[in-house]
Amino acid sequence: MKALILGAGASKAYSDSFTNERMPISTDFFSTFKKLKISENPWVLIGDFLNYLRDYKGITIETFHNYNGNIEQIHSEIEHRLSKALIKSDNFFKEIENMVFLKAYMQLIFLFVSVINEIQNGPVSRPHINLVQRLNSNDTIITFNWDTLIDRALKYVSKWNTNNGYFVKPKEIYRDKWIKNNSDTPNDFPLLLKLHGSSNWLTSHTRPENHKLKLTQELSPDSFFVYESTIKPYNTYYGRYMNGYQDFSYGYYPPNLPLIGEKIPNGRILIQMIPRNPFTPKGKYSSHGLVSMPLIIPPIKNKDYNLFGDLFKNIWRKAEEVLSKVEHIIIIGYSFPKTDYQSNILFKNAFLRRTTMPNITIVNPNPDEIVERFSLDYGILKEKIVVIREYFLEEFDFKRIIK
Repeated sequence: MKALILGAGASKAYSDSFTNERMPISTDFFSTFKKLKISENPWVLIGDFLNYLRDYKGITIETFHNYNGNIEQIHSEIEHRLSKALIKSDNFFKEIENMVFLKAYMQLIFLFVSVINEIQNGPVSRPHINLVQRLNSNDTIITFNWDTLIDRALKYVSKWNTNNGYFVKPKEIYRDKWIKNNSDTPNDFPLLLKLHGSSNWLTSHTRPENHKLKLTQELSPDSFFVYESTIKPYNTYYGRYMNGYQDFSYGYYPPNLPLIGEKIPNGRILIQMIPRNPFTPKGKYSSHGLVSMPLIIPPIKNKDYNLFGDLFKNIWRKAEEVLSKVEHIIIIGYSFPKTDYQSNILFKNAFLRRTTMPNITIVNPNPDEIVERFSLDYGILKEKIVVIREYFLEEFDFKRIIK
């Protein structure tokens, strides 16, 4: 039994994107976005984020082309202001700046996932195929990434599917239409645990209620949907369907959910979080259904897993169980950032449950801090740690780490 831990460095290996760009990291996200065609698309909403930069950072719309802030820092800053506004406001909609915080926060989620969708839009990742070919049904992939590079490789190489492959089961899956997930087929493929959600996972929009955000779907908050593929246009926000995307990727607006949505309490008005600009081109297609949004835990300091009920609790609990039992843990491109407190707790708790010491393999060009973390914080003997000071690339020889 093996567990593979994937971080941002694993996604950087993908070089076949139709955009000719690679997945960004927090420090080059905005410069990457501005190289993509979506940065010129009027359907891509960034107005409230630009207003935030102008009003709180002194960055004008005219100078945004020079802006390359750290997305984790700016998104965390906006989230902090939004959280304070939610806590102190008995009438959230009364203060205009509260709506700026909320809309800017939501726009960054859409923007973040849109960049991922654009860059992963291409052939199935060859480095990830090479990796998956070395796995068996007893192995588990634990990823901190939001992209679907490993998902597509699993589906391409093995019997892996979105019905059961994520451990948590989506309510419905979009394969040219919404299909109910009634599958109870035993898993005969590696398990994929996505600790921060996925660019193809969907949920409903949120609204402020009782000093916190709440989903607008009538289902329980841990109910989620998965987008896989389409041939024909789907129902989406104001009919703004975009074509030209490979499986597991979509153009900015995901398909609407096959739901009605939760009824709003008397006296409340649900304000659309992504209002339509009357001067932008109208969509050509249907807008039937409940408007959806990506289901991810964004790259912010204070991550709110509770918004989605027990969904992430179950995923993280399973990851801890796996890490407490496997003989070999292989870490590819994950740097164990100090701000990701949850991952630190995950490994500490998992190793406290162990009765044996696992073998650790680290694939990273700069592994020293990771080795120190495992030896000092987690108590792993250095002779149990193998270090490969390399990037994860297509030509990487997996025979060195996976027998």
